[in-house]
Amino acid sequence: MVRVVRSSDGALSVGTGLPGRGAWLCRDTPGCVDLAIRRKAFERALRGPVGASEVERVRAALPSAPGPGPASGKADRAL
Repeated sequence: MVRVVRSSDGALSVGTGLPGRGAWLCRDTPGCVDLAIRRKAFERALRGPVGASEVERVRAALPSAPGPGPASGKADRAL
């Protein structure tokens, strides 16, 4: 989980130690941001309007999910 904070000027930042009104967002699921947008979770949790460009900045700040392979737990099995 990561914390998304809205500053007084409306900018969103990602970080657990940042002051201000915040919302928690899952870190490892790329669809989590999309789900938050559809449910208007950012606006509700942060109690104010959130611009699309700010949401894209948050999406870019999140680590990308691992691709298929042994690191993601989906290793191919030999038959």
